[in-house]
Amino acid sequence: MKSGEAIQGDLFAEVKTAHHQPKNPEDPLHWIHFGTSTWAYPGWKGIVYSKKHSSTTDYLREYLEYPHFRTAGADFTFYRPPDPKMLKSWKPFLPENFKFVFKVWDELTVDRFQNIDQQHSPLRKENQPNPHYLNSEIFEGLFLEPFNEAGFKDHVAAFIFEFRSSTGRNKEKFLSDLGGFLETLPKDWPYAVEIREPKILGEDYVSILKSTEVSHVYNHWDRMPALSEQMEQVPLTGKAVVSRILTPLNMPYAVAKKKFAPYNELRPENVMPQMRQDAVSLALQAIRSRLPGYILVNNRSEGCAPLTIRALEEMLQSSVVELGED
Repeated sequence: MKSGEAIQGDLFAEVKTAHHQPKNPEDPLHWIHFGTSTWAYPGWKGIVYSKKHSSTTDYLREYLEYPHFRTAGADFTFYRPPDPKMLKSWKPFLPENFKFVFKVWDELTVDRFQNIDQQHSPLRKENQPNPHYLNSEIFEGLFLEPFNEAGFKDHVAAFIFEFRSSTGRNKEKFLSDLGGFLETLPKDWPYAVEIREPKILGEDYVSILKSTEVSHVYNHWDRMPALSEQMEQVPLTGKAVVSRILTPLNMPYAVAKKKFAPYNELRPENVMPQMRQDAVSLALQAIRSRLPGYILVNNRSEGCAPLTIRALEEMLQSSVVELGED
């Protein structure tokens, strides 16, 4: 039996006896919520799931039983607005304090369509400008309205506006457009911005986030700086601390996807000690600032997100104990 499989068996035994519970408000760890970027992975059978499920909702039900998950990243809303009926159907079985991090529909964050965008909609033509880019009316009317209709506000940790890298992007114009857009958004929802281009980071970017109380997403991603570098460049700006551990640095998503599938084990050679230490440092910063922290881990980071989360949680627990002894 491989070591990865042995670890999986031990973890699954724990899953069947421990259900999702809110942490004691007196416990510093209650500020921190670990979860994964999406959750319907058959490869997690024996780690998180007892069997292969037929629907995202069925996977979610069992996901909620895993004792180390206190949030979840919902990526499906990046491709289309949610169905309010689906959101309503989730509410009866969601723990009261469980919140999702939703990626915002890319119809609002892509300034000029590329070839890949045609896979999402045949109406999108390559190299054509997007008329709905950073359109607050479209955001409220088509994306936000389903959440209002479903009464889902209490289960939203943040809406992430993800801006992918663009070789022709003008930094000054982008920041001007971003600032104007964020200023027009309804103030009673939490927002975060994820950047995939290091050149965007800087004082002007930070100023925009501070003035609008929007969070920066500290992402561990191919061409972005390390988490520690982002923490130096961008202080906490919003009402929550949000991080997405996506891929190893300098590794394209497609390469990571091929390398780690089917995401059912964590090999020692794939562990990223610096990423883990940086993620724990960010969590401690959230605790000190008394801000909720949402740390989402993708399978493509180390190979199996639930096992990475287990390790991060153990590191954080040790760090909090040491913090209390100082």
